Amino acid sequence: LCSCGNKDNVKIETLEDSANFCLGYQTAAMWAQRGIDSLNDDAFIAGFKAFDIDDEKMPLELDQELYSDMMQRYSVILEERQLAKMKTEYAPNIEAGEKFLAENKEKAGVTTTASGLQYEIIKEGTGAKPALFDTIVVHYNGTLLDGTVFDSSIGNEPVSLPLIPGGLIQGWIEAFPLFAEGTKAKLYIPYDLAYGEYGSRDIQPFSTLIFDVELLKVKKGNPDAATMKFNQPMQ
Repeated sequence: LCSCGNKDNVKIETLEDSANFCLGYQTAAMWAQRGIDSLNDDAFIAGFKAFDIDDEKMPLELDQELYSDMMQRYSVILEERQLAKMKTEYAPNIEAGEKFLAENKEKAGVTTTASGLQYEIIKEGTGAKPALFDTIVVHYNGTLLDGTVFDSSIGNEPVSLPLIPGGLIQGWIEAFPLFAEGTKAKLYIPYDLAYGEYGSRDIQPFSTLIFDVELLKVKKGNPDAATMKFNQPMQ
């Protein structure tokens, strides 16, 4: 039977007791991931007991609008706590990125935009420049500051990607409309224009990224069609 971690020495004797204990444990684990590290036990249990499957009235006579507003405001607090915790945990990534970008922007040939994006033209192209919702055909090589390659098209076919806000990292959305077909460039992307505070797969939170890119072709797009296609649910 499930009883490990039973700090209050509650009697757990049957399968149903064990299942109830596990449900409580799973609930605590779920909310701990959201940043809750303490509870008012009495209030929590009172709310739990207030639920009646045969009574649609909200606990403590809260209406749905008030309940939703309260939980939304509390979720914001939890997100702020979680973000503060992650900033402390990944402070070395933040500091390394800031140091690198501060030094890099002083180098000849490096341009820094208002958002903090940095880029360097290696070879100037002469073709068309893409706009939002166009599709770009590119080769790219993405690395972390230590040179670790986390993604690359090199050695494979070029990749076609629509320039749809939210579909690519913001650093790419901002950078590629600056480049003409045939351009080779290096992008130096701060974490807030890359994968932000959460990271992605092999990319840790708050990571500054470097991309070597080559814009091979621009395919003009239809904003309405591109948005509709991007917003379709995955099959």
